[in-house]
Amino acid sequence: MISWNRILQAVTVGCLMAPVLLWAAGDAVRDKIERPVQQAIATRQATQKAEETWQKKHNERMALLASLQQEQTRLGEEKARLREEQAAHRERIAAKSRQLAAGEEIANQIAPYLEEVLVEIRDRIDADQPFLTDERRRRVAHLKNLLADPGVTISEKFRKTVEALMVEAEYGRTIEVYQDTITVEGQSLLATIFRLGRIALFYQTLDQSQSGLFDVATGAWTPLPSSFDGALRKAIDIGAKRQPVELLRLPIGRMATP
Repeated sequence: MISWNRILQAVTVGCLMAPVLLWAAGDAVRDKIERPVQQAIATRQATQKAEETWQKKHNERMALLASLQQEQTRLGEEKARLREEQAAHRERIAAKSRQLAAGEEIANQIAPYLEEVLVEIRDRIDADQPFLTDERRRRVAHLKNLLADPGVTISEKFRKTVEALMVEAEYGRTIEVYQDTITVEGQSLLATIFRLGRIALFYQTLDQSQSGLFDVATGAWTPLPSSFDGALRKAIDIGAKRQPVELLRLPIGRMATP
């Protein structure tokens, strides 16, 4: 026989469990409803975040593309400018090459002429009256070394040769007084030298007791009569700028007699 107590007990337990079962069933239903919504929201949020990330990268790439396009344009302009400069440089190099070729041709023509001028100056000094001989020969020796130096430009060689010519030419237009040791009739003596251009060369001893000239015909210093001592003293004073210029009677060419 079924005990009524057990039946009552079972009914009581069932009544107590019913709310719990209903609450559990409600959670399951609620979970079935809310889960798709939450998943949709999460999916939407992830999609939006991905879209934002993509848009950011897109904007960055578009900005980079614009920058690269600007740089490409700038490089194109720079390339065109460099091409123009290169063409100009090539033209300048070609012009310079033509100048160098012309200069080399001129140098080849001038160099022999300068050598000829050097020989003429040297021969002129050897054949000339003996004034400033050491100085003039040193100038010729220096010029010879200069012309032989490949490191010196042809323009510098030409300039120095012209300078030497001008110095030699100047001797013909000036007077000069200096002291030198000369040999007169086999005797060496220190004398004052008076150079009258290239026309004549006179000497007078330091005590002014003897005068003479360089005889081109004999190539030797020759005494003059004492009658020329006074005129030669004045000539030396004029050459030394110790007195004003005046007319003097001095032997020119053939040696005069007293």
